Amino acid sequence: MTPVLTAPDGTTRRTVGSPFRFRAPDGTTFRPDPGAVHDAGADTAEVLAGLDARDRRPATPQPPLTGVRVVDLTRMFAGPCATEVLADLGADVVKVEEPRIGDPTRRNLPMWGSDDDGESAYFMSLNRAKRSVALDLRSEEGRAVLLELIDGADVLVENFRPGVMARLGLDHETLAARRPGLVFCSLSGFGATGPLRDKISFDLVNQAMAGMIELTGDVGERPVRIGVPIGDMAGGLHLAVAVLAGLAGRARAGKGCWVDLALHDVLIGLLSDVAQRHLLGEEGTTRAGSRGRDTAPHGRYRARDGWLVLSAVRDEHWAGLAEVLGVPPDDRFTDARRRKEHEAALDAVLAPRFATGDVAQWVRDLTAAGVPAAPVRSLADALGSPLVTGRGLVYEFDHPAVGRVRNLASPLLVDGRRPGTGAASPVLGADTDDVLAELGHDGPDRARLAAEGVVRCS
Repeated sequence: MTPVLTAPDGTTRRTVGSPFRFRAPDGTTFRPDPGAVHDAGADTAEVLAGLDARDRRPATPQPPLTGVRVVDLTRMFAGPCATEVLADLGADVVKVEEPRIGDPTRRNLPMWGSDDDGESAYFMSLNRAKRSVALDLRSEEGRAVLLELIDGADVLVENFRPGVMARLGLDHETLAARRPGLVFCSLSGFGATGPLRDKISFDLVNQAMAGMIELTGDVGERPVRIGVPIGDMAGGLHLAVAVLAGLAGRARAGKGCWVDLALHDVLIGLLSDVAQRHLLGEEGTTRAGSRGRDTAPHGRYRARDGWLVLSAVRDEHWAGLAEVLGVPPDDRFTDARRRKEHEAALDAVLAPRFATGDVAQWVRDLTAAGVPAAPVRSLADALGSPLVTGRGLVYEFDHPAVGRVRNLASPLLVDGRRPGTGAASPVLGADTDDVLAELGHDGPDRARLAAEGVVRCS
């Protein structure tokens, strides 16, 4: 994942490569080529020519993935995160679950509603706008029903441990022969190849192994986990992008592909400029806390009633900050390089000044002076802020097992509307009967499958 780039002057350097690994139906595998380092503006004429030639047909009023069917065999966080994005964009996402308990996250505490028929906040947050089919893949007939579903699908997404799909007879080679246009996506902790392919992994493990935990926390303190499952979230978003790329490639070439995405690869990719500095030879790159690696002042400061953050990365920001706080001229702080060199002294000047006022006052005055600043909000304050409520980032819906609940909406705003808004997460097996009917199973056959435990209908 550290390919070599060639700069315009002929020099070479290593960089962090793409986490995506594709395999075409003919068996060839590749990671996208990062290309060369281009001079600024080197491609302007080519891009403008492409704009002149682009298709200018009006956009359809339907969601962009209308008509795309996704068979979702994922559980837990990263996979469902990916398929929720696809569902928000209009895809028909059919979530295939084990009939007895379904996705294990349905039972994550705390439960809402009754312990028997309720739902977890964890599951509700990741599965809106999907259909649930409860299907026993351990049975031959259950796998046969799944193959019927795949025969009409565009995308299959799975996050079993490497090798499980092959043992079920559902590996990429088998399904590509049956459905050549299928975009088959596999998500795992460490990828389908390599020495750790069989290692059990969760987000905490991946954060640690990718160096994220060592980079997080205050200087001199113990390393800490990032406050949200960032690897799972980023992995889900990368997987959704890979699906879209696979569909676009199929539209051009008429063939599907296999995507092998490792959450560890994703987190290595997220190291971004920190990794690039190391690859270019910088020594001792480690955690910086809230401080900037190259700029000062940049970080958090305690006011009289709480905390605020600011990022004075440019000279004009510093000028505004110095004026608001009444910092007298000082040769140590005249430019960005000197401010970083004397960061400890700079913080010693700023800290007592911030302690004399309230957070809201400082943020208001700094913002008016053109300094990027914000309060450090609690979760409740963040979700209740006009920035969230005014942009429709929280919506209400009626959940069949829980009742009226609120949920986070998609961050996408498409033509003034947030896709997926109003949709609930499905009850286990809620759509089994409908999907079986769509596949051509008549009423008696659907009843037989349910009676034999091959499926569950709710």
